[in-house]
Amino acid sequence: MPTATASPSHRRRRRTVLGSAACATLLLALLAGNELGLGASSASAAAPCDQQDPALQVSVPAGGDIQAALDKVADAGGGCVNLSVGTWTLTKSLQLRTGVALNGSGTGTVLRGPSTVYDHPLITLTGPEPRSDVMVENLKLDGRIPASALTTDPDADNPYSGALGIYFASFTQDDQDILVRNVEIENTAMGIHIKGAQGVTLDNDHLHENGIAYWLHNSYLRRVSDVLIKDCVIDGSLIGTGLHVAGTSSDITLQDNEFNGNAAHGVNIQDRPQNVILAHNTFNANDGDGIMASGDNLLIDGNTTLDNTAAGIHTTVGSGKVTGNTSHGNAGGDYNIHGSFSLSGNN
Repeated sequence: MPTATASPSHRRRRRTVLGSAACATLLLALLAGNELGLGASSASAAAPCDQQDPALQVSVPAGGDIQAALDKVADAGGGCVNLSVGTWTLTKSLQLRTGVALNGSGTGTVLRGPSTVYDHPLITLTGPEPRSDVMVENLKLDGRIPASALTTDPDADNPYSGALGIYFASFTQDDQDILVRNVEIENTAMGIHIKGAQGVTLDNDHLHENGIAYWLHNSYLRRVSDVLIKDCVIDGSLIGTGLHVAGTSSDITLQDNEFNGNAAHGVNIQDRPQNVILAHNTFNANDGDGIMASGDNLLIDGNTTLDNTAAGIHTTVGSGKVTGNTSHGNAGGDYNIHGSFSLSGNN
């Protein structure tokens, strides 16, 4: 399995929980100069497995048929599939559906890719119809892509390019309410790729050593809204960025996360989304900018960017505030600000 190839300053520390909040409310409060609000509900409405109807729970022992359990719960109208401790090798994608929660027993529940070349996501949610209330939590995904598969040429084909960890994609009407919580993802072509969704929460996840080609990242969100990413560690992307946000997106909050040692940027927010907050995150030793961002009503508040190869904080176009950040030792400058942004209280 590949190991981290970026800076030895990769961190695995969990930061103190700041709490979650609705993005629009937070943004208005912060742009008005008020304190960061705490304790509001997260973006996703999905309930934990222990709150599901017990009649709609299915337990799968080690080596059991996970897909059959997922289909059984979905056909019953929704519920939870609980996986025991164990290791499953997935020769094809697990297909999730509306109202289904996939719940492991912690990092002892391992869903892994085959030991030979493969081109499918480990967990997927795709199809023509919109889906809602989908959850993945308390497990580990290991793509098992070898280090020899890394592609530095942006024009080269990679036989593992479809071997993602989680791939949720809607091309018609947006999916609704997706939660990925307490999930570790490593050694995949891209850890998490979600596009066409409203109400996305990534909570306390650890993504590392994903992103095997120029256009593949640790995580990638496209055409999303009402997004909360909190208390995650997203580090050591082998070729790409820690988090890449693109497409027509809006209302995104990144809060109390770590983006360290990624081979490109820590975070790249492009295509000028509306209402974005980056608050109290760390961006250390990435091989591009710590933060590269565009947007209207963009708030970059209370972050720490240290020792990145390009700029610490780099805004391209848009408007908003850059306040109360700490940025030092970045080779491309600590603050590279373009667009209509006010700066205050930074050091």
